[in-house]
Amino acid sequence: MITRNELKALLESGAPPALIDVMPGEVFAAAHIKEARNCCVYEIDFVEKVGKAIPDKAAAIVVYGSSTHSLSSSTAKEKLSHAGFTGVQDYRGGLADWESAGLPVERGQSPPEENPRAGPHQVDTARSLVTWTGRNINGAHTGTIALKGGWIEITTALAGHGEFTLDMDSIADTDLADSTYNRMLVAHLKSDDFFDTVRFPVATFNLKHITLNSHAHPGQINADIDGELTLKGVTEGLGFPALIELLPGGKLAAEAHFDIDRTRWGVMYGSGRFYEKLGKHLVHDIISLGVHIVTAQGAG
Repeated sequence: MITRNELKALLESGAPPALIDVMPGEVFAAAHIKEARNCCVYEIDFVEKVGKAIPDKAAAIVVYGSSTHSLSSSTAKEKLSHAGFTGVQDYRGGLADWESAGLPVERGQSPPEENPRAGPHQVDTARSLVTWTGRNINGAHTGTIALKGGWIEITTALAGHGEFTLDMDSIADTDLADSTYNRMLVAHLKSDDFFDTVRFPVATFNLKHITLNSHAHPGQINADIDGELTLKGVTEGLGFPALIELLPGGKLAAEAHFDIDRTRWGVMYGSGRFYEKLGKHLVHDIISLGVHIVTAQGAG
């Protein structure tokens, strides 16, 4: 590991090391140490790119990332050392430490900080989907349900409300390869034993409130969703954790995985709570759902 003062002295010497900024290209373009070149450690060809830029594996190399809060530079050093580079040092303080001392930084145009635009965001039904898993004593079945439409109204930050419509007639099974059994199961699910899609072709989720966790790191669950699910003509409250992210162009993406007790919505078939001596016909009450929502271009 190398300190800021040691790096500064080396860069000012007659034989400076090769300095590599290991952050993504857009981060490097916004700000970097003047003498640095860019090879992003998050890319799968990181080692190959460094090898092309610096063919001599015995060359003196210093890698740095954003700050001590990130493992990017130590990961870069480890990758390069495993690949046979013998002269690699890790400037663990990174750009933040360099800037804190008032040392020269080359700056470009910082990418704009995007916030979700206030107003309605329509669901991109082609990219949004609900997955399901139902279980019985013999195993499990998995499948999908398409979104028919939906929207979320953003007020401030990610606070808002909205409504999402599921096309229950689109329910499909994805685990049964035998087409006959697959059709039989789907017909069973669409019948009045389960979701009665002739009478109830859609289900709706009325989003009432989003509570954000400002302490969550990127990629962690960062929101609690509260609302009401109307399924098979029955409306019940439903809350679940979710991960909400802002995509380029002001789009929103949400990912959630949670369980529901189907009997709360009158889906009683094969439930041991309501039928006795079911044997192999027992169906577990819990259905596991995966929800992936992407909005269309951000509201304008």
